Amino acid sequence: MPEFQREVYKTKDLAESAALITKGQKLISMEREGKICWFIFGDKNECNKLSQDFFFGEYLVNAREYYEIIVRLKHRIFSNEI
Repeated sequence: MPEFQREVYKTKDLAESAALITKGQKLISMEREGKICWFIFGDKNECNKLSQDFFFGEYLVNAREYYEIIVRLKHRIFSNEI
């Protein structure tokens, strides 16, 4: 399916977002809604599946890579790069 036809996946959960990125999902943008930061990914169906796996502890990630992604996401949030 062409990328422009895919529905996006949105979450405000930082840990979930970092896990999705470690599993190869592309963060296409970040949006602020007041004090809430939304992370927007490009493949809704795959992100839904990975999100379920993440919340039920059904996949593992590299701890160092996961930590570094969280640090980068926090930097973007707090440096107003959104």
